[in-house]
Amino acid sequence: MIKKHLIISVIISLCIFCFVFISKVKADELISYSIEISGIEDDDLKESLLEYSTAQAQIESPPKSLFALKHRAKQDVPTFIKLLHSQAYFNAKITIESEPDEDEVVLIYAIELGKQYLLTELTFDINSETLEEPNSEQLDLELKQAAISAEILAAEQQLLRHAKNEAHAFAELCPRKVVVNHDLSTVQVNFCINTGKQVYLGDVTFEGHGDVDADFLYDLIHWQANILYNQTELDQKRLKLVESRLFTVAHLHLNKEPDANGMYPVTFKLTKRLPRTVSAGLRLTTDEELFLLRLTWEHRNLWSRGETIETELNISMVKSSVEAGFRKPVFYAPENTFIFDSIFTKEDTDAYDGMRAELIAAVEHQLGKKERINAGLAYQFSRITEQNSATETESFNLLSIPVHYSWDFSDNALEPTKGGRIWLDAQPFVDTTSGAVFYKQKIRYNHYLSLLESNALILAGRIIAGNIIGANAEKIPADLRYFAGGGDTIRGYSFQAVSPKNSLDELIGGRSLLALSSELRGWITDSIGAVVFMDAGRAYANTYQDFAEPLQIGAGLGARYKTPIGALRADIAIPVNKRPYDDDYQIYISIGHTF
Repeated sequence: MIKKHLIISVIISLCIFCFVFISKVKADELISYSIEISGIEDDDLKESLLEYSTAQAQIESPPKSLFALKHRAKQDVPTFIKLLHSQAYFNAKITIESEPDEDEVVLIYAIELGKQYLLTELTFDINSETLEEPNSEQLDLELKQAAISAEILAAEQQLLRHAKNEAHAFAELCPRKVVVNHDLSTVQVNFCINTGKQVYLGDVTFEGHGDVDADFLYDLIHWQANILYNQTELDQKRLKLVESRLFTVAHLHLNKEPDANGMYPVTFKLTKRLPRTVSAGLRLTTDEELFLLRLTWEHRNLWSRGETIETELNISMVKSSVEAGFRKPVFYAPENTFIFDSIFTKEDTDAYDGMRAELIAAVEHQLGKKERINAGLAYQFSRITEQNSATETESFNLLSIPVHYSWDFSDNALEPTKGGRIWLDAQPFVDTTSGAVFYKQKIRYNHYLSLLESNALILAGRIIAGNIIGANAEKIPADLRYFAGGGDTIRGYSFQAVSPKNSLDELIGGRSLLALSSELRGWITDSIGAVVFMDAGRAYANTYQDFAEPLQIGAGLGARYKTPIGALRADIAIPVNKRPYDDDYQIYISIGHTF
């Protein structure tokens, strides 16, 4: 009996010893490894596989044996197969291999992709006489192309939106059918949707609008009852409530039951924004401007119908201004806004000293989602002293008709990666003192192009061109002439330094302008980026750009750091074709990209 207990005790002791020994394996006995994926040339597909790989996620925690490593790798196979199926590789095969490589093991996923299956047929089950079957183009889906799962799912959502835009407000998707033919390497998809009846809209009500007049909101979204439901149009109305800047959130709720007239009421549930905003900005530079401090204060919904007062103060070493503006939306039409601005500006530049007071009244009309045009009447009084040998203070009383057009078709206000922005300005002037008549125009166009699918590398370009036609140069106030040089036009040169001069080498400004810029923006991490840029241009004495005159070129490097209010920018630029009087470099620091 004693021997039996002794044997059991020894066995238990050995088990405990083995367990302790195994659990104290030294760190240098762990299996360090790296991962390779062979058989795939598409780098994006490789990145997607690694993103969902358990072995990749645990690479900093090496296993204790080769067996454990292969077990870890095998856990990835079902996930990889699903991902490859989503890319239409329905016959893909995966083999796991391992090879020693110095102090680590190389874990290899050898993948045979096989053929990429094509989407050859798209059919529909639609239980409605009023909803026509959309074609593949309407669903942004191409036949005889790879049957990518994400594109098929997006097309299904397009089908649902198509039904809702045709008044089927309560439409619901039912399970789709996907037939994969391995013999022909093809995919057939059948979409199914229960549309329900068509819905007519009834009255609208607003909740959470606070002191904002409900009648004003009714006018703002141009509500019409007894019309067919359209999801896109309702989304636009919801967006318009948010873009009024009176609300932070606007949710749309459609009543599930009709009213007495058979129409369905709509409710917008709103979250009111605080009525006042204070903001500040600072730009630093090494040229004559040195800094630009901007302070703004805004009050919205002054008299309960979205009226806004905006004030802005700008201070720098060369220019200071104060501006007060009034905005009244829904001015005789939902798309119109009445604008009244008063601006006082004082400037002290190398070309002139000036004081200017302006009054502007205009109406802005919204042409599209991000497309606007405004026109009005302006009066400007200015007193200018030019900084040249013929120093003389002149006064100007100018009447003008400013016309401004803008269109933003970029994809992001703060970090655009594709699309563009265009601004057109046209302004005829008449000086009521001298009788001089002239016309000033300017165009600015920005364009953005993503060079990688991840949007980590962006090519951005800008062109600015302007002309002044009409009166002689001396009849045009110096503060309305064109000047080039500095952070807003040609980096690397001092403020106004690339502008026409008189015979005594004194800055006088020009009647035309050309400025070209390009930037290559790369994001190293989600928040840190670098920029390489080049600017070129000049202001010209003639009415039209004289391309025989060489452009002054500036180039440089910059760093970017993303913040919630835009990228923090730091640039250093040098004049490429430096003139004897140009500085060796200029530095610019501010919030937001140059363009």
